[in-house]
Amino acid sequence: MELPDGWTDGTVYTYLGPDEGGVQHILTVSRDDDLEGRDLAEFAREHIEATVAALAGTETLKDEPKELPDGRTVHEFVCRWIPVDGKAIFRKQVYLVAGGSGFVFAANMTKRTMKTVGVEIERMINSFRAGG
Repeated sequence: MELPDGWTDGTVYTYLGPDEGGVQHILTVSRDDDLEGRDLAEFAREHIEATVAALAGTETLKDEPKELPDGRTVHEFVCRWIPVDGKAIFRKQVYLVAGGSGFVFAANMTKRTMKTVGVEIERMINSFRAGG
């Protein structure tokens, strides 16, 4: 679709996984085509700060660059937070800059499903290839 000046593509892809441990597992992938010269670290930091501000009381568990099996570098952020229902949720966000665009992968899991569903999510992220 051709977008006129002033319009941007805000598409978010949503992949539904299993409902386990009282959590409907979802992987979302969003794309930012307006990096304005930001590198991976700057792109990730901007999104991480927004996540921490939105999820009150988050505990950061991981916040670091990581190399994917194919050699691409991403930034991985994992935090723990407790929403109003009292169940701890682990949120994993992975940031990738490729082909002039930034991509954000985000998923919520429980501590138990990080070892099962989390592995599947990791494989999906590793298989991602940015199109043109």
